[in-house]
Amino acid sequence: MSSISQEVPQNEPAKPENPPLKVARLRLDRGAAAHAAISENDHLSRWGGLKPLVLDPETLARHHLYADGEDSNIVARFDFLRTMVSGAMKEHGILRLGVCAPTAGCGASFVAANLALSLARRPSARVVLADMDLRRPSLARLFGVTAPGALADVLSGRRSAAEHLRLARHNLAVLLNSQPAMNSAEILQEPATGLALREIRDHFGPTAEIYDLPPLLGSDQALSILPEMDGILLVADGTVTTAADMRAVERLCEGRTTLVGLVLNRGEIRQPLHVAIASFFGRLFGRRNGSG
Repeated sequence: MSSISQEVPQNEPAKPENPPLKVARLRLDRGAAAHAAISENDHLSRWGGLKPLVLDPETLARHHLYADGEDSNIVARFDFLRTMVSGAMKEHGILRLGVCAPTAGCGASFVAANLALSLARRPSARVVLADMDLRRPSLARLFGVTAPGALADVLSGRRSAAEHLRLARHNLAVLLNSQPAMNSAEILQEPATGLALREIRDHFGPTAEIYDLPPLLGSDQALSILPEMDGILLVADGTVTTAADMRAVERLCEGRTTLVGLVLNRGEIRQPLHVAIASFFGRLFGRRNGSG
């Protein structure tokens, strides 16, 4: 039995039919890196093109917003919250974080604003803070500024996010609202709202998006926007929130969203509320660990 072989001239090395897979991978990697670099440059350019918002330090202090570490004790607490929340967001792949409370008046806007300011103290961050409580917008008042218009115009697609966003700091952009919308649930349920939020993500490439949400109980506003959130941070008030509120929130959120944590704002924890919170988190983490 004989075999036939093709003789290759000594002065002409054999050429493989296809380039080595490693070379192909390297080329793909270089292409992906170049694309990512271009995309990041675009994000930075668009971010830098936003109109600035002039903040008054005295107004911020009066409303207990801490941009530059003026009150070391409170700033340290929010920086601690930032680190814990950032870890949970990374663990669960969360970019859009809703900050909400069972009922109005628990301090969700205060927590959302200070959390966003704390996140923005990291030099590499690009943070978006949005006022999504369309019936009771409060972030413009907290920051002591005038909102550039009705947020409903952005969410409905009549105005671009780029026209409405304002730079409160070099790496913090705020989406404010000048006009309450009584049909807020209907606006938030529209597909156009999801497209508007996607425009923010795609156009500006934020590292974190913080949304000040309506109260979870009493209306369907928060339920209307929850599908667009990757997770929520719950704010309870020790002087207002009841054990019944916590049980209602648990039933409402189960299967709908990821809860990254609970902030207790003001007051001592009364025993019934303490039991409800412990039960809430016991079942929550039991489900995460597969034991419930």
